[in-house]
Amino acid sequence: MKLALALSALLMLVYTVLIDGLNYTTSSTSSSSGPKICVLSDCNYFSTSNVCGRYGSSNLCKRFNNSCLLRYEGCVSSVAYTTVSLSMCSGISVGTRRRCASSLREKDFDNEY
Repeated sequence: MKLALALSALLMLVYTVLIDGLNYTTSSTSSSSGPKICVLSDCNYFSTSNVCGRYGSSNLCKRFNNSCLLRYEGCVSSVAYTTVSLSMCSGISVGTRRRCASSLREKDFDNEY
């Protein structure tokens, strides 16, 4: 009796996972290509060598703990990040996306006029 009950519970769990998984993949993917799989090799996710990434072609930058996280974000996001100079993320804390710092300083503009 206990074996039948355990088997029924296991079958119900498998059925629920399969149905929920099917609903997830059909509702979360807009194309017929299926789910996206990101494989990043030679990555140390625990590294703390900050890097800066520009969001697409916008003027938004995000500071990442390391290049692996930047590559991962670009893989799972619909818009990729391009690695730019860390100075472009001046004043931006890790994990935050804000307007990129200008590569030209204000005093550079003063010299033009």
